[in-house]
Amino acid sequence: MRINALDTEHALPDLAAIVGGRPGGVMLPKVRSRGDIERLDNYLTALEAASDIPLGSVRVIIVSTETPEGLFAIGTYRDAPRLDAMTWGAEDIATAVGALDNRDDAGEYEHFYQMARSLCLAGAAAAQVVPIETIHGNFRDPEGLKRTATLARRAGFRGMLSIHPDQVDVINAAFTPTAEEVARARRIVDLFAANPGVGALGLDGEMLDVPHLRRAQDTVALADRLAAK
Repeated sequence: MRINALDTEHALPDLAAIVGGRPGGVMLPKVRSRGDIERLDNYLTALEAASDIPLGSVRVIIVSTETPEGLFAIGTYRDAPRLDAMTWGAEDIATAVGALDNRDDAGEYEHFYQMARSLCLAGAAAAQVVPIETIHGNFRDPEGLKRTATLARRAGFRGMLSIHPDQVDVINAAFTPTAEEVARARRIVDLFAANPGVGALGLDGEMLDVPHLRRAQDTVALADRLAAK
């Protein structure tokens, strides 16, 4: 559940209204620094204690690119309390920097906003949390959503925000490894397992090394988790 920004008078009442319902997590927008996450942690700890909820059970996802300060702080969130995921947004930061629009004539994000997206991806990797792609605003454009989600997964994002129930199935399908992807990943894992200590191997005419192995292991692990549900 997304709450209001911490620099508004509404954030604490938002939290007071929802924590008693035991939400799995909250989304914190307009993050400026690690201090915002620590302040949110303090609020949540007090409200969990008051509601007899296990401390730390309400997790946090942050919108990491909505303020200029946040762009400069995005690599500082390693071990931030409760933080499980990071996402990004292009609307509030466009307003903050005084832009008239955040897209070019072809409808793609301008370079500045592509940079913000890339910083979110890098910041999540640095913090060892899950990177989440931002929304696809046109909920009547399933093909555009599919393309955006597919490219996001290819880039390294592990999920995507949705603004309409009709988007959920498209997003889930885009972020689910195909049978062909899983089969190839298992071949890579098995090949390295059969050749312990070897740093580089060939498969189907392609040279593979440790980064390929790690990506294959991630794909297999994701497929196994999905199959277990």
